[in-house]
Amino acid sequence: MTADRIPVDQFTWNRSSRSVKHTYRLLLEGKPDEGDEVWIPAFEIAGDEDGPNLLILAGIHGDEYEGIETILRLFSELLPEDIRGNLLMIPCANPYAYEGGTRLSPDDGVNLARVFPGQQSGTVTEKLAYELHHRMIAKADFLLDLHSGGTHYAVASLVGYYQEEGSAFSQRCREAAEAFGAKLMWAHDEISPGRSVSSAQALGIPWLYTEAYGGRRVRQEDARLFYGGTIRLINHLEMLVDPLKWPIDQQEMERKTIYSDGNFDHSATAEEDGFFIPAIPLESEVRQGDLIGTIYALDGSELQRVLAGSDGFLVMILGIPVIRKGDPVYLLASVTSS
Repeated sequence: MTADRIPVDQFTWNRSSRSVKHTYRLLLEGKPDEGDEVWIPAFEIAGDEDGPNLLILAGIHGDEYEGIETILRLFSELLPEDIRGNLLMIPCANPYAYEGGTRLSPDDGVNLARVFPGQQSGTVTEKLAYELHHRMIAKADFLLDLHSGGTHYAVASLVGYYQEEGSAFSQRCREAAEAFGAKLMWAHDEISPGRSVSSAQALGIPWLYTEAYGGRRVRQEDARLFYGGTIRLINHLEMLVDPLKWPIDQQEMERKTIYSDGNFDHSATAEEDGFFIPAIPLESEVRQGDLIGTIYALDGSELQRVLAGSDGFLVMILGIPVIRKGDPVYLLASVTSS
């Protein structure tokens, strides 16, 4: 399938389209050699019937691959006759970071997940956030943003959503999270600014996001969760024409909900350079003062005993052993709503 090459600022998500399956290369930076162009891949499927407009993002961070795999699989399998409404999927939302295999964009050192809704005249990453916000997020009826732990963090596999008692908007997010089918759900009563989901929320657009173990590889259990969960979300939004064709059934499971603002920038950090050895596994429930792990020097001396700063659920822990002073070590969430 040949992709249309157009500048991103000329792209319009035509939500009135019907019976279309198309790919785009949305050019961010033109260069004389076409092979050096920076571009966002965009996959459009317009169903034969009217319905909602779902936007799925992946690759906001360039070292997170589970969402990219999910979108590539979905676009390979879904046809216009399979869905109602319009589906726009961006498998690699941050080509700058993807090319470098990094969490941040190496061109400007900026985290795309901290600068939405962006700036039209800012750095390359701020400009990218601006285009994603105005041309895609603002046109959606629902946003799914697929994340994982990437290179440095081991993160519990989960689906995150907005939680506010008595809010119809929150109820829509919660119901979608339940439909996604993850065993672990992360409820947020506050959303830090700069995220794709905070951009969506400011516009009144319901949203979900995911996390998964990461490690610059795709675990099969995470691939199954992301693919099956996305299909179940599409069905929940009443976009699947024939649900019986797709793996939407969920096994009986005991779900756990954890609570916090979900801001990885609030993680506990290392006090020393060294080699980190964890003492407990991911998804452990800990008490304040419990040992999370120890940072050692290569001569065997103990540099820092990393202790839990509060009671909580271990939702993230450093996924690589080599650590530098100031690096995030762990993040706890609460198992009870505040």
